[in-house]
Amino acid sequence: MARKQRDDRQSGTQLLEEFLGALTLEGRSPHSIGAYRRDLERVLGEVAQPLSEAQPRDLRDVFRSQQQAGRSPSSINRAIGATRSFFRFLFEEGQLEMNPAQALRSIRLGPPLAPKHLSVAEVQRLLSLPPVETPTGRRDYAILMLLYNTGLRVGELCALSREDVRLPAEGWGALQVVGKGRRLHRLPINRPAADALLAYLADRDDAEQALFLNRSQGRFSVRGIALLVNRYLRAAGITDRSGPHVLRHTFATHALRARPNLRAVQELLGHAWVTTTQRYTHLEVEDLQAQVADLPANRRAS
Repeated sequence: MARKQRDDRQSGTQLLEEFLGALTLEGRSPHSIGAYRRDLERVLGEVAQPLSEAQPRDLRDVFRSQQQAGRSPSSINRAIGATRSFFRFLFEEGQLEMNPAQALRSIRLGPPLAPKHLSVAEVQRLLSLPPVETPTGRRDYAILMLLYNTGLRVGELCALSREDVRLPAEGWGALQVVGKGRRLHRLPINRPAADALLAYLADRDDAEQALFLNRSQGRFSVRGIALLVNRYLRAAGITDRSGPHVLRHTFATHALRARPNLRAVQELLGHAWVTTTQRYTHLEVEDLQAQVADLPANRRAS
């Protein structure tokens, strides 16, 4: 007999609240509940939605990216434990047909892996690959440019709709993003990325609201974007790094090298883990624009 699907339309956030509510009823401490929430919100920002589409490889990629970003092994293992508990709960409650975290294993303790960002030359090589003389190539180029120039999480990119983007013919564009914890933030779009988006959108004659459409004319999934990015990384001869998250690492690295303002980069990345003081430090729009005005790989990409 097939497992009962109580509500396939529930979002990852709703399912997380159900899980945390169950932990509360079990008598878990507020400190423990908070740790579960932080770890799982971070995971949910990187995996396919709805969660019924999440695959074991997606979860492994999330934690591999965290290793590459330099997160401590003990923190990653705590998050892996939380992820196993969360997906086991969803499976046992009939929310999922399959538990993608069942075979998820803790990582071996040791020194953290160095962040694996791309060099300027590698990004330029990557951005030169989409065939921009075709509509599909212009779409792919716009996706890569937006990831590199904004540091968006892949889940945030997939969730974008046309109404979230403002693209004037000249000057700065703007992007409205709902990040982790449903935190709303606005990002500047520099001219190279804005021009790539305008060229792609000029091809669109449909009524779909999703900003990026796959070949089936539907909204891209997290996995779909990952496959697209990995295809271009391999074509660029980059085989030791994979996934859209490598472009997020690259954005942060290049932005800090272009203008060493850590606070501005934290705001652009939408990090929920910055301190309370940093979170409420005021930044003018011009500070964020200046941070991404001249990312080095755009010097040939534009």
